[in-house]
Amino acid sequence: MIEYYTTRVNRCRPGHGASCAFCCGSHNYTMPPGEIEDVFIERGREGRGRARLHQDESCAEKLFHDAIQCSHVGIDPSEPGLVCCLLYGEDDRGGGVESFFNGTCKNFYCPAWDDLTDRQVIFAARLMGDWYYYSLLINDIQSVHDLCASHDRPEDVPPDELDELKERLVERLMDEDGK
Repeated sequence: MIEYYTTRVNRCRPGHGASCAFCCGSHNYTMPPGEIEDVFIERGREGRGRARLHQDESCAEKLFHDAIQCSHVGIDPSEPGLVCCLLYGEDDRGGGVESFFNGTCKNFYCPAWDDLTDRQVIFAARLMGDWYYYSLLINDIQSVHDLCASHDRPEDVPPDELDELKERLVERLMDEDGK
């Protein structure tokens, strides 16, 4: 008997140095990406001893006041450069943490899961290779479609086009309308 199955590339952790926690407010800070990353690295170092904050409690000034800024997004020291949920790895989460996941994590719709193919996700991951710009790119579906239609490989994207793309993605983030 032949078994058929489909394995989808995880949009949050596709490899190639890319990761995403956009749904958890990884970009909802009024500070530059390097400073945000420093916050995430420190959280990862603090590990399990950290205080658990409710998803509505912020630890820094928010870019969008009515959006989430989850204090459990961090960078685990064992996976430098990759954002993750620091609670997922805990052995004993308890009912409060499960309630947190059910109330927050399950309620975010990520269009990258439905609107991007695995090839497009890998293209974006290879092109950006980080958590900051990769997250912005996969949440701009049209840009991913356009890039993949124009270029066979991420290496084919000219440096000036990549720089312009990054600027446009950041401008889009800063525009509260998302337009």
